[in-house]
Amino acid sequence: MARRGRPPSPQAASAKVVHIKLRLYPGEDDDLIAFFDAIIPRLRAAIVKQALRSGVSETWNNDHQGHDDVLDTLDAFVT
Repeated sequence: MARRGRPPSPQAASAKVVHIKLRLYPGEDDDLIAFFDAIIPRLRAAIVKQALRSGVSETWNNDHQGHDDVLDTLDAFVT
């Protein structure tokens, strides 16, 4: 039987899978709830990767000063 759908990526064997679970609370995380509600589910991973790269990569790549700077950058991204 012929395989249907998109052919597997040549990079699939070396892919790193990261599972993240977020609990978003109404009233506290309304901005993030709206952000995720606006994303088509099949595009969610791509959009989150883009958001992380735009918010985290500059601090992380420039100085690797530790977790405090990364957490500050993530806090700035979320708020």
